[in-house]
Amino acid sequence: MMRGNTVSILSVEPAVSVLHAKRAFSATTPSVDPVERHLIEQFFNTYCRENGIHDPCGRAHLSADHPVPAALDPTLSVWQASGRRTAVIALPHAGGNHRWLAAALDYVSPIGYHQVAHAAMLDPEDGQPTPLVQAEPLVDAIVDALATSFPAAATDEWPARFAALMRNSAQKARLYHADAPASSAPSTFIAAEQRLRFGHAFHGTSKASEGFTQDDLRRYAPEFGTAFPLHYLAVANEHFASHSAGHGPLPIDPEVMAFAAPLLRDGEYRLLPCHPWQARHLLQQPAIRALIARGALLSLGQRGELAWPTSSVRTVWLPRQRLFLKLAIDVRITNFVRNNPPEHVLRALDASRAIARVPASARANDRFTVLTELGGAVLAVDDPGLRASTAVIYRQGLPERHGDTAQVLATVLEDPPHGTSLLATHLRQALGASPTVEDVSRWWAHYLEVTLLPLTRLFGDYGISLEAHLQNSMVSFHEGWPTHGYVRDMEGVSISRSRCPWAVYLDGSPALYDDDAALHRFAYYVMVNHIGHCIACIARTGHCNEATLWQQTARALHDDGPTARTVLAQLAAMPTLPAKANLLSCFGRHGETPAWVAIANPLHHPHA
Repeated sequence: MMRGNTVSILSVEPAVSVLHAKRAFSATTPSVDPVERHLIEQFFNTYCRENGIHDPCGRAHLSADHPVPAALDPTLSVWQASGRRTAVIALPHAGGNHRWLAAALDYVSPIGYHQVAHAAMLDPEDGQPTPLVQAEPLVDAIVDALATSFPAAATDEWPARFAALMRNSAQKARLYHADAPASSAPSTFIAAEQRLRFGHAFHGTSKASEGFTQDDLRRYAPEFGTAFPLHYLAVANEHFASHSAGHGPLPIDPEVMAFAAPLLRDGEYRLLPCHPWQARHLLQQPAIRALIARGALLSLGQRGELAWPTSSVRTVWLPRQRLFLKLAIDVRITNFVRNNPPEHVLRALDASRAIARVPASARANDRFTVLTELGGAVLAVDDPGLRASTAVIYRQGLPERHGDTAQVLATVLEDPPHGTSLLATHLRQALGASPTVEDVSRWWAHYLEVTLLPLTRLFGDYGISLEAHLQNSMVSFHEGWPTHGYVRDMEGVSISRSRCPWAVYLDGSPALYDDDAALHRFAYYVMVNHIGHCIACIARTGHCNEATLWQQTARALHDDGPTARTVLAQLAAMPTLPAKANLLSCFGRHGETPAWVAIANPLHHPHA
């Protein structure tokens, strides 16, 4: 039972009741570090989305056979009286039992991006509710629930191994918040790339990195504001393979070219850039040592201009050369080892070749730019693993005119533990401290013009669905207003066989999909991960609700013309939208063929 003034808060005068409720909420809720609150929110939202709990504050997802423990009632009453909505989740537990997770929510999102207050309770095995002040108990409860629900995947030591990955992610997020230095980035673009502290909002291992030591993190993790010269290998011609996406010879750092001129003069060697961590890793491999012993491979060390790692860790930006390099690192980042398998390289280059056929005005104009791949290079050996570990993709750089002001959207939308988000800063700069719904709608119209509308035309007219999720999309802002959109990373592009006029030239390419699959990926990467999440983040600022912005989004698509109108009709006809189930896919060990779940479709209407 609750003691003191808590028990009487519901019986006093309304105005006093609210005051007492807030005091009771503070008095009965342990202080939770803001980083921990964010981690708890991330795991809570991910579990809810992937387990069909669309309204965690309702009771439809709860079984009548397992009533909510009465021991939670006093706490839930305090949370409700303080103005928060309350969520109660039953987590499956061994033996047919359940653990109970309760949370006070400051915001409930129709798309699942709920805002958890600094108040959550976990019901351990002895039935006594325990305040959640760190993420680890929730990690254990979630992994136990997954192992109970999916016993076929819970073999050997995998549940414990997966829990360790989730803990690794939480520990890295804490480290990046506690020890990251003040930014010394040379541009707004790099500052945003290196400021992403939590990563994907619907993921269980968004910041995990297995393979990096603590020293490696401080040398190579973007969160530490680092930059470093790349390591270059001189590769004998017979062991070097390169592929162009139609942009001519692959560029190489002029400084390194000058250093290696004696090796390159007779055309016997070619230069292959490599991440310094990967170079150290490769130079320990017997196959690489054998090539070096024969003179087929030379290690030139770290040379050239400083490379700035972006939010993906292994992709780097070379500002003097205006060039991106997607490097291979045999480190498990999130849930994948981040090297470049041949199929991934082929997908990226095929997609870039297809996009090169699109009229220039549709792929690179004064409002929107697709940053395609220029080509790729790799150590030409029979071992596919070694090829994946040495392949590098060369990517078109940001234009000097406004590219350095671009900001990766994952960082723009990330809710920092202290201070305000970049999104809130942009809205305030553009609209003032107290914008109206009409003000926000004007801002959103500008945003759609540089993101969704060109993405939709590209898909509708040419069948090219870009993987324009938040970490692949950047926007330049001027005085808070969105002015230019960018999309990068062509490896995830899906091209509709029936829509693309040049599909015949890509016969057999892994970038080709049937139209339903391409639309499915557009619906997730563009509409859910990008537009839906952005709408939810704007709504969390309190300036506008999600429904209003979705209605405006539908009107913008309708008014943009026949192409967007057709895509809108297809999207609106879908009863639900797809969402990638990152947690379930990671636990099931099939991330390359991810599981999908269905979430509410704000665009759906019965007569679509």
